[in-house]
Amino acid sequence: MSKPSTSGRWTGFFRRLRIFGLCLAVSALVLSVTPIGRQMYALACYELGFNDRREETELLEVHVIDVGKADAILIRSGGRAALIDAGKPDAADTVADYLLRHSVTAIDYLIMSHPDSDHIGGMPGVLGEIDAGAFVRADTRYSEGGSSFRALADTLKRKGIETMALEPGGSFTLGQAVFTALGPVDSFEDPNNSSLVLRMDCGGFSALFCGDMEYEAEQALILSGQDVDVDLLKVGHHGSNTSSSMQFLWEVSPEYAAVSTALDRNLLPKDEVLERLENVGAQIYRTDTDGNIVFIYDGNNVRVRLDKEERTDYETVEHRPF
Repeated sequence: MSKPSTSGRWTGFFRRLRIFGLCLAVSALVLSVTPIGRQMYALACYELGFNDRREETELLEVHVIDVGKADAILIRSGGRAALIDAGKPDAADTVADYLLRHSVTAIDYLIMSHPDSDHIGGMPGVLGEIDAGAFVRADTRYSEGGSSFRALADTLKRKGIETMALEPGGSFTLGQAVFTALGPVDSFEDPNNSSLVLRMDCGGFSALFCGDMEYEAEQALILSGQDVDVDLLKVGHHGSNTSSSMQFLWEVSPEYAAVSTALDRNLLPKDEVLERLENVGAQIYRTDTDGNIVFIYDGNNVRVRLDKEERTDYETVEHRPF
């Protein structure tokens, strides 16, 4: 029997190569037009490091941005966006870049929990890159003489941004999400206790954002009878032991807890707080060990995406290096 010629073998090889290419093209077409295909493709690309799904938008996204021991939280729903706090002044570029990388060029609401520099210091810089429709704050009086607040007030005035002062019971919508102010329910001398407390509800998912609220305001909020039972808690005051009392956490009973912090001389979050969160069954996520934390709700399920190149587990309840 004669062997096939070299040209014949090459012809067969290229034919098989064309068939393989056609199969790939058909597979790519299927992936591009079916929801499950797009989801599988995006997941594969993310896991292989080709992209980080920054265009991913479900019913609701809550991004706890890693800005050190400070707060900056991006919330997206229905093509709308809000930003709660913006970190310290030197975090402005980090926050603005994060928003722009996620295709957020404008936010509907810029929300101040309270006027401490580690919450509003980055706002003027962010507003230099990102447009805002309205500025939201608690309807309470603060000692507003700090340089960070003055810089923010000047920026808001210069850009003509409307201010919304929310009393308990006041609300606004963002896409499919509804935000309701629960506190502060009283007047407090400490600006931490005067933090704006916001409850967010979106379908069957809920969250509580309470700035740096401490024990005194937590007790007042519980006594007010407000509904604080939610799925996600942004842990108050970066995990300080002056916040997150056991009674408050039992009332909130969060399934997820997010702590925005960094390793420094204050050693936050405190072991006592982590233990209390564990005792109420919360899954704990932290920017110091997890980087940016994204909670994605599709109307049925919640996914948690952690965005840090190298996860560090040096700080746990069982073992700490100090």
